[in-house]
Amino acid sequence: MKRLFIFILFLPILGCGNIIKNKQTTIDFNCPRIFFSSDDRIYIDNSISFDNIAIKAEFNNYAINSKCQQQENIALIPIDILIVANPLGNLEKPSLSLPVYVSLLDDNDEVLETQYFYVSGVINQSSETNDFIESDIRDQLQIVTEYLNTTQLVMGFMLDDQKKNLLN
Repeated sequence: MKRLFIFILFLPILGCGNIIKNKQTTIDFNCPRIFFSSDDRIYIDNSISFDNIAIKAEFNNYAINSKCQQQENIALIPIDILIVANPLGNLEKPSLSLPVYVSLLDDNDEVLETQYFYVSGVINQSSETNDFIESDIRDQLQIVTEYLNTTQLVMGFMLDDQKKNLLN
């Protein structure tokens, strides 16, 4: 019975490897400054003219509600974003999937890398009229990068040339 007890006592140490080796430390660091791209701050749906735009979305705000951390040679940067989506026409479905990019820059404003995300949300409906109304879309982007010298982030919507021409 004693041997069984000793075996059970040492089983977690023998079976899972060295527990002390597997502990990874994280270090908090100052988060990079965040900017919205002036050219790509507004998103419109797949329209070909102003007459048939169904959705207009715009970056409204951001927040860093969790600390930026470094774990070995990886930086983790959590960014909560707020996008305001405004229906301008008839919508077929209330769900949205907005393409977003985040460019990481160093002290010299050189682009280190660009990461791409989809921000999903739903357009609210008025309970009185059943019309779609302006809605807040909140999401958290988790930036994971090997570039520890990142000092700035620039966020924007991914827009093709046709959409950029419509907005300008």
